[in-house]
Amino acid sequence: MIPALAAYALGRRHFEHFPGRDDLVPVVLVHGLLHRGIVMRSLAKFLNERGYPVYVYDYKTTRRGIVAHGRMFAEFLRELPEKRVDLVTHSMGGLLTRVALAEFEGTPMAEKIDRVVMVAPPNHGSQMAEDVARNFPPSKLLVRPLDELSNREGALCRSLPVPRGFEIGIIAGDADGKVSVESTKLDGMSDHGIVHARHVNILFLPEARGQILAFLETGRFLH
Repeated sequence: MIPALAAYALGRRHFEHFPGRDDLVPVVLVHGLLHRGIVMRSLAKFLNERGYPVYVYDYKTTRRGIVAHGRMFAEFLRELPEKRVDLVTHSMGGLLTRVALAEFEGTPMAEKIDRVVMVAPPNHGSQMAEDVARNFPPSKLLVRPLDELSNREGALCRSLPVPRGFEIGIIAGDADGKVSVESTKLDGMSDHGIVHARHVNILFLPEARGQILAFLETGRFLH
């Protein structure tokens, strides 16, 4: 944890890798807006203790728009020395993943992506993002992706390509406060689950972690 904090203090990105069992597909974790990779560290340790090799992706969320972030994430995935990987994302991390998967469709990279779990993704936008962007216009300059995360018609997040040919499970929080349950849904998703949690706390909820693990193992949530 100390190296991560030191890297953030120096304005650097910090990627972590937790080696695991060779017979399990490695998992890449992707955080959301206004967070850094360290917020996914607890989930990384949870999965790693169950044998999974884990990579924690880190990016500076306020500096670029969603598409630019997604292309950077795609490049990270291309460079990973793994034959296959699973992805687990939180919030805006799911939108970065949609951009990356769209780039991979029809290419050999598509075969590298196994299962994807999106936790609280604003696939159809966030009313909170719309309210902040509308009521405090400077926020759109301070937080580049904020306006793109709005739930209004025409917002960028609502026009991102929908990945095809991938196993995608989505977990929503019924007390999220930032992203509605309906906004998390995506055409073609393999499964959808709801837990009682708020937007950030969902990452630390045992029930949500159990559902993530179930989807990684079986391609379905526990119902």
